[in-house]
Amino acid sequence: MRFDSRRKAEEPTQTEIETIDGRRMAVRLIVNPRARHVSVRIDPTRRQAIATAPSKRYLKHAAQFAAERAGWIAQELSRLPKSVSLSPGSFVTYHGVEHELTYERGRGVARVEPGLIPRLVVPASDPALFEARVIRFFKERAREELIDRVAHHAVTLGVNPVKIQVKELRSRWGSCSVDGVLSFSWRLILAPPYVLDYLAAHEVAHLREMNHSRRFWAHVKKCMPDYERGRDWLHQHGCALHAVGFAR
Repeated sequence: MRFDSRRKAEEPTQTEIETIDGRRMAVRLIVNPRARHVSVRIDPTRRQAIATAPSKRYLKHAAQFAAERAGWIAQELSRLPKSVSLSPGSFVTYHGVEHELTYERGRGVARVEPGLIPRLVVPASDPALFEARVIRFFKERAREELIDRVAHHAVTLGVNPVKIQVKELRSRWGSCSVDGVLSFSWRLILAPPYVLDYLAAHEVAHLREMNHSRRFWAHVKKCMPDYERGRDWLHQHGCALHAVGFAR
């Protein structure tokens, strides 16, 4: 839900900090030229703290800043929902409804079988390929629905997205580049459909306003009058989505 600039953050390095009770925690150190000051945040997908510095000169300051907040970091990490593996027998939501992941030896297209608890049956020639096939299914379904909703909202606002990407986004749900490329997290397909629709409207609105001003939110509202519903859902349940298919 942020827009990209042309200046990219540099590759991260890593350090360790120690809590009061002696536990050690890894912290990723990132240099981001867009940052105005050092900061620390939690990456809910990697389940790790990230300390950001505006330049290499301030990396040591960022590491110290994280160390001073070791207690807060430990507390926030402990609050994250338990990770859910995409393995046979696991239960994950699809369109906001819990499904059981089921492995089927062979080839073919993944399918949903209805029931009291629906099953997502995923064929694969080898169990080792199961997780990749599940993610591919979710990405394909998310892409189909996002293409539809983006096209709908683009007509409403009179804009023309250049490209739509569905991929792994570790700290956000979507983005809009200055070149008109819209990117979305595949995990949106796990949420109720109105949440995916809200993100589509959100990123399309960035094609008119590359900010979060009142004008921007007016564009979102024009696309989706009840957009607050989807935004509030993500605020309340987003961490649970990030816990699915933990990216190592």
